[in-house]
Amino acid sequence: MAKRVCFFINYWRGRAGVELQLLLLMQHLDRSRIEPFVVVLHGTAETALENPQESLRCPVVFLQAGGVRSFRTLKILRQFRRLMKLHQIEIIQFLQVDNVWQTLFSFAAFRSGIKAFFGFRVNIGYWITRKQALFGKFLNRFVIKKIIANAVACKKSVIEQEGAKAENVYVVPNLIEIRHFADIPTWTSAGASAVKRIGIVGNLKQIKGTDVFIEAARIVLGKFPDVQFHLAGKGDFERYQSQIDNSGISGSVKLLGAVSDIPAFLATLDIAVLSSRTEGLPNAVMEYMAAGRACIVTNVGGCGELIRNEQNGLLVAADNPPALAAAMCDLLEHTDRAERFAAAARSSINEDYDAENLACRWCEIYEETLR
Repeated sequence: MAKRVCFFINYWRGRAGVELQLLLLMQHLDRSRIEPFVVVLHGTAETALENPQESLRCPVVFLQAGGVRSFRTLKILRQFRRLMKLHQIEIIQFLQVDNVWQTLFSFAAFRSGIKAFFGFRVNIGYWITRKQALFGKFLNRFVIKKIIANAVACKKSVIEQEGAKAENVYVVPNLIEIRHFADIPTWTSAGASAVKRIGIVGNLKQIKGTDVFIEAARIVLGKFPDVQFHLAGKGDFERYQSQIDNSGISGSVKLLGAVSDIPAFLATLDIAVLSSRTEGLPNAVMEYMAAGRACIVTNVGGCGELIRNEQNGLLVAADNPPALAAAMCDLLEHTDRAERFAAAARSSINEDYDAENLACRWCEIYEETLR
């Protein structure tokens, strides 16, 4: 009989981040083993960028919560408890939900038939405050039975910061739809255009190292003036356009905004870059690899679990524009290395990150826990 699992998420803002991971999990989940139900803490179906019930193919309830101290909170907690009883939920899987909210909803769900609460960690806890850490330690001691982390680095962070026990933390990497990138030829110098393009997929913000990428581009252009740099992502456009303009490189560095067709964008690149200051297991790098691009990635979080330096890409120090620029110049000069890295990156993502197998692992963990 299928186990009934409630996936509890903060927002539904579309196909990115945790929402993308939930969507891919729902697409590959064996419904004969897991019967999913989704609760969204904030927002409404009307404000969502797409209809989550159609995308996820399961019941979805928006609680429309405000702040923790709002008058609606008690009403929402009661509503949640009734939902858990009505749908006979056995497991609540929190997905990137504030530790304070997790505590409140865990208490609300007691005596409603819940057999296990699951936590989730997909970053290295850069957002953790003393208050969040205290609530996290309480949850991991008294409430959370198991935690799913998407990288070894994330597992380590939840153990160190929130007192989770190592044996209770399972590492299951992100799911990725490799087939969406299958039609893109693996990069070769023979198939490349005359004008080299280096690009990045990620929101324009400090934590993603957008400023680092732009400064590295300025350095590279001093040696390779014909290279084009493209940034795909939304965010603080004015701030980074100002950096580009002040650096005198506006003719070579373009902010494209949000790009809806990521595979098509990646197909235009010779080198794909991640310049983040912190990460968990970045979807962007997995997509670069699936598209058969040569990757240069900052050595933060779980990036080193995807890119093995000098084997299927290059790892560089974070917050270091000269190091990033040197790696870009290296691959621009030595296209044989770029070809080798591109082929190896695609091979490793195809071998190790099959979506069906990873979704099966989620099922196994839930089933093992309820035995």
